[in-house]
Amino acid sequence: MPHLFWIAAIAMLASCNLSQDVEIDLPEYNRQPVVECYLEPGKPFRLLLTRSYAFFDTIGLSSNFLQNALLEGAFVTISYDGKTDTLKNQLTLDPSPIKVFNYAGENIVPGTPGTSFELYIRLPDGGEIRGNTAMIPVVPIDSIVVEFNPELDSLARMLTYITDDQEQDNFYRRLLNYGSLDSFPDQDFLVTDRFSQTASIAFGTGYELKEGDTVFNTIFHVTRDYYDFKESVDLAVIGNLNPFAQPSPIKSNVSGSANPVGIFTVLIYDRDTTIIMK
Repeated sequence: MPHLFWIAAIAMLASCNLSQDVEIDLPEYNRQPVVECYLEPGKPFRLLLTRSYAFFDTIGLSSNFLQNALLEGAFVTISYDGKTDTLKNQLTLDPSPIKVFNYAGENIVPGTPGTSFELYIRLPDGGEIRGNTAMIPVVPIDSIVVEFNPELDSLARMLTYITDDQEQDNFYRRLLNYGSLDSFPDQDFLVTDRFSQTASIAFGTGYELKEGDTVFNTIFHVTRDYYDFKESVDLAVIGNLNPFAQPSPIKSNVSGSANPVGIFTVLIYDRDTTIIMK
């Protein structure tokens, strides 16, 4: 029996190494409008509106990339507290960390928890997009503790503490950058407060930091909609790297006759910069 198993396994490996061109007729892909709107208190209302691409499309940074990717000429409004801000179709840049938008308003996003916001978009072809979200409070970083390894004192770890409100379900995104906010994050993950049995939650690193290193700690307090959206995007990326995985749908909180995908939410975080010192 074991011999038969190994013979079958070798046969399978041999068949996997055989290359053969296969032509597959794929259905025509209908591009969708993609909305990304993060309301950050103290900054103007801003939104990125683009078109999706098919998986096998060649995007590239060609001269007409922005023209093909950005969805221009839409009528965009965000309403709150009896006010309405109309976002103008203009390309804007937030330099640190780098963020690009093609619609921006004149008013500043209020940070009062509980404030409701309503998004409305009418596309040039008449399609409509709607979304709703509400402001949530900042969950501040209580303290940051740097501990050097007792066995190898040239390396240190960092512990970041927050206090969670256990009377409600909370969702967080942990982001940790070394050297620069625009660096590839050393940590970037989502978590709910269900994993913690106490109000005090600690996010840590390994013993990998050296004296003089600069560390940017960011704790996002996120809505359930954003948690579901980001998780679905991460699963879709992982699925794209696995030829045997099933497609993962994006969980959006925008809807309408334009058949959009995307997210309309608030951007609430506390950030601390630490230089490692003994």
